[in-house]
Amino acid sequence: MKFEPAHGRKFSLVAILSVPLWISAATGPQISLTLHGAKKGAAVAPTMHGLFFEDINYAADGGIYAELIENRSFEQRDPMRAWTIPADSRLETNGPIHPNNPHFLRVSLPGGDKSATLTNSGFGGIPLERSAQYRFSLFARRTAVSDHTLSIRLESPSGEILAAGNLGPLQDKWSRHELMLTPSATVADARLSITASGGGSIDLDMISLFPKDTFAGRQNGMRKDLAQVLADLHPGFLRFPGGCIVEGNGLANAYRWKDTVGPIEHRKENWNLWRNDKGTDPTKHYHQSYGLGFFEYFQLCEDLGCAPVPVLNCGMACQARGNECVPLDELGPWVQDALDLVEFANGPPTTKWGALRAEMGHPAPFGLTMMGVGNEQWSEDYFARYEIFAKALRQKHPEIQLISTSGPGVDDAHSAFAWKKFRSGTPADIVDEHYYRSPEWFLTHSNRYDNFDRSGPRIFVGEFAAHEKNRASTLRAALAEAAGLTGMIRNADLVTMTAYAPLLARTGATQWTPDLIWFDNTCVQLTPSYHVQSMFSRNRPDLTVPLDIVSRNDRPKGRIGVGTWQTIAEFRNIRLTRDGTTTDLSTLEQTSNRPTDWTSGGGTLKQSGLAENSHMLLGPEFSGDFTLDLEARATGGSEGFLILFDATPSGPASWWNIGGWNNTAHAVESPAVNSPPVPGNIERGRWHHIRIESNGDTVNFSLDGRTVHKAARTHQPRVFASAGIRKTNRELIIHAVNPGPEPAETAFNLESIQPTGEVSFELLTADRPDAVNSFDDPEHVKPSTGNFSIP
Repeated sequence: MKFEPAHGRKFSLVAILSVPLWISAATGPQISLTLHGAKKGAAVAPTMHGLFFEDINYAADGGIYAELIENRSFEQRDPMRAWTIPADSRLETNGPIHPNNPHFLRVSLPGGDKSATLTNSGFGGIPLERSAQYRFSLFARRTAVSDHTLSIRLESPSGEILAAGNLGPLQDKWSRHELMLTPSATVADARLSITASGGGSIDLDMISLFPKDTFAGRQNGMRKDLAQVLADLHPGFLRFPGGCIVEGNGLANAYRWKDTVGPIEHRKENWNLWRNDKGTDPTKHYHQSYGLGFFEYFQLCEDLGCAPVPVLNCGMACQARGNECVPLDELGPWVQDALDLVEFANGPPTTKWGALRAEMGHPAPFGLTMMGVGNEQWSEDYFARYEIFAKALRQKHPEIQLISTSGPGVDDAHSAFAWKKFRSGTPADIVDEHYYRSPEWFLTHSNRYDNFDRSGPRIFVGEFAAHEKNRASTLRAALAEAAGLTGMIRNADLVTMTAYAPLLARTGATQWTPDLIWFDNTCVQLTPSYHVQSMFSRNRPDLTVPLDIVSRNDRPKGRIGVGTWQTIAEFRNIRLTRDGTTTDLSTLEQTSNRPTDWTSGGGTLKQSGLAENSHMLLGPEFSGDFTLDLEARATGGSEGFLILFDATPSGPASWWNIGGWNNTAHAVESPAVNSPPVPGNIERGRWHHIRIESNGDTVNFSLDGRTVHKAARTHQPRVFASAGIRKTNRELIIHAVNPGPEPAETAFNLESIQPTGEVSFELLTADRPDAVNSFDDPEHVKPSTGNFSIP
């Protein structure tokens, strides 16, 4: 079987369903994939594929939380954000609806036949659908005895009235008023208008507009299309509320779940550490209304059919933002929060927090079984606090599995310290590992857990994503993530949960990329990574089948190249030595991804643009040992040089990055040869001598006569795979990934598995590795399906 679809497209991921599969090329396959059906496999947890939610990129307010009014209660740091208010109106705090919601708007009325109008533009415009119903509500009171009536309108940008109604009369105490509105047209950028007449003044707060048609019909519910694409993933769990949101920018900003439950108007809102800009203006802080709070979170898990995985603050703010900590002898209220959350989720209505859950409309328990304590924390500061939490939770709620963290990354000092603690007695059922790395890292670390020490807790890959340098959601990144997932499934005895992160991003309002799902007011755009997650989660086996992958020749074929990243540079004396013969590459075939940036003459290649990754490939493709010598100098820009090897026009990048990261470090970035960054820089205007020697399984990288890296060439498979059995219908499921530029002719050999019937498959592919989806072309990369018979 060749992993390439029709039309010459070569980059693909295949999820093969149905039991039978045995395909062999007559000329002999390059790769042999053998499934050992007689060997005992590991159980794959129902939680293997799940979701990570954090209120970043307007994921909650302005996103999946269906509220259409921004700043509905005037609690943002910019208290008039999204509002246009009448003259002489002002914010007040004397006599609010609830102390947790202290601000409200007092509207001064001109009296007589005159009126006062305030408007709200929502989150970049209010999307309305013709003939759909929208629930408008607000809290209001009059400040003097007067017969006030409010005129409520939904208007187009030009002022056309799309829906209208009246509310009143108002009372002299806070009261809630509600009205259903039905627009006469579909628009993406409407506004809300509230007009009051009479004398004196009125107070307004909690001004809300919700579509009646929310996901699962919840009145304070989720945006239907966004929640549906989550449901389509068939997630095993939903982690909430983050992420750095859990920790807060400081302890005063930490996420406290008790602020997010109870009546909406009683919830204590919070500013968000994810900013709308990179400056210091406090009004630019993104905001959390907590309309999507812990009750709505548990309901959403129920509606999605997945397990809740809440993560609570451990008494520490974000260590990367200052490391403010609660003293150990003052940790009691924070520990009590964890104990009370279990009661809120699972306790009977006769308990304090179980009673609140019942009052909110859910007398039955939510069935919480797991809880995370801390997010990306590290060092003894974290473990001193975590162990206090663990002791209290173990004593009162031994049924709850505890999830701890190994820090913000893997294979670093923080991670090593954490795993030493876990293996020497620190109690944890599951450890949360995070990695945001290059596509090449995912390919070279797909076997990360193959020989992992099994003496500690199980693993939750709680946040992962392949990051291109331009942070685009490309097919190449998605395939690298798929290769990583095959390794996680093969090690299902150890890895019990995985989640891509972040989950949601509102276009034009992002603080982090890449993201799994993009959206605007009316549309949802799925990325290639979303389709990978979908293919794996929908096709999750119950039991793994051990397998071996053997490649006849895994040494890649490629070309030499030179390039830059936001730098202007020149290259000369480019000499390639193979089998005792030296060739001047500057005189051979040249292929550039940005030809207008490059000129050639007098034996020197000159690059004149400041683009990211502007490169020139030189000479023919080859495989095997080589020595490359050249000279290079930078004449402008911010970084150094990219020296390419094993390179193809469409394949994963393989280069020595010299003077990268704003000219602070050197690193080898390649699927087959990888060496992490080391401090270093290049000098502007100076010719540097560069040498790469590839000999067998060792590659030396030298700069100006000094060895910078001595790296091992890994025998990376050309195909990545995992396999398993779905018990319900006795299906054999194979996930196979070919992330490279060439077809991979593969023989699938089944041992002790008797094939019957037809093979159905699902294929994700595109015309180039950097292919992306967009709002203009949302299905450029999407799965296709088919089937074939066994020969």
